[in-house]
Amino acid sequence: MCKWIDEKVESKEGGRMADNTWQDLEGAIGKDFSGGETRTGADEVERGAIRKYCEPIELDCPLHHDDDVAKKYGYDGIIAPYSAVHQTFAVEANWAPGDETRWPTNDPDQLFASDPNQGRRGIPLPHPPTTSGFVTDMEIEYVKPVYVGDRLTTSGRKLLSVQVKKTSVGFGAFMTFESEIHDQKGDLVARVRNGSYAFNPGADS
Repeated sequence: MCKWIDEKVESKEGGRMADNTWQDLEGAIGKDFSGGETRTGADEVERGAIRKYCEPIELDCPLHHDDDVAKKYGYDGIIAPYSAVHQTFAVEANWAPGDETRWPTNDPDQLFASDPNQGRRGIPLPHPPTTSGFVTDMEIEYVKPVYVGDRLTTSGRKLLSVQVKKTSVGFGAFMTFESEIHDQKGDLVARVRNGSYAFNPGADS
């Protein structure tokens, strides 16, 4: 469990304090904001799931469907496509028995309700309140192949960099975070670095 929490970060209601500054955020570089929470993929990696991932994009690399070829090239068996590791096999279930419904009305045009915990996990960031933001980039470093039977877990939210900057859309900060994906044996599978920009539209500071 990450023990680092600046007293100025959270109010009693769990939100960001207005007296946090962008300098506070810069001073937090290197800290883990996951709060020790982890996210485990909904299922083990299955041969059929690999096939269904490859089929619509017509990915015919034999490493993903032919055990003999995979072993010839030094693998233990077929492997999951690297592009499927982070956003397919490491993703939690959208709903599970016992959860509240994500379809609260009978309106045929309603949108799927997001996870009520989305955006509230881990430790709040020590920066001034912002009203807008967007993802800027993603970089994934693949360390180990993912095989049939593996179960993937994502952990960590380490702040790697902060660039406070006024842009054409407002004032805020570009941030980069790093998470790790491990298999059920605890072996590191991949490092994921996500960039984002949190800002207040039209602001100058």
